Amino acid sequence: MILPDFTLVYQIILFLILWAVLSKLLFRPYLGLLEERERRTTGAARETAELELEANRLKMAYEEQIAKAQAAGSASKEAILSDARQQREELLGRAREGASSALEQVREELQRQLERERQIALTEATNIAGDMVRKILGRNVT
Repeated sequence: MILPDFTLVYQIILFLILWAVLSKLLFRPYLGLLEERERRTTGAARETAELELEANRLKMAYEEQIAKAQAAGSASKEAILSDARQQREELLGRAREGASSALEQVREELQRQLERERQIALTEATNIAGDMVRKILGRNVT
């Protein structure tokens, strides 16, 4: 059996001194580094999650604004198309009125020319008939 003696006390004192020195120089700095590493890892993970949430929020806001812009663009497009259709109809209406008016004027002019030509033809026919009668009868007939 081992009996405790003075060396045991000496070894306990040396152990405590060594423990204090190693604790100050090795254990505490190492544990501090582990805690710092854990803090950074957890902090980075938390920050990553927060950044992902922010990115998702920004993406949704962006998509919402894109949808609004597309809706506004579609509405603007429809308004422009409607305005263009209306202008086209107005131009066509004016063109039809102008064409109708021009056609009516041409018809009236043709009617006047036809009437003049009829008068000329009637006069000519009367003159030719008078000439024929004179030649056939050999005298002037009035």
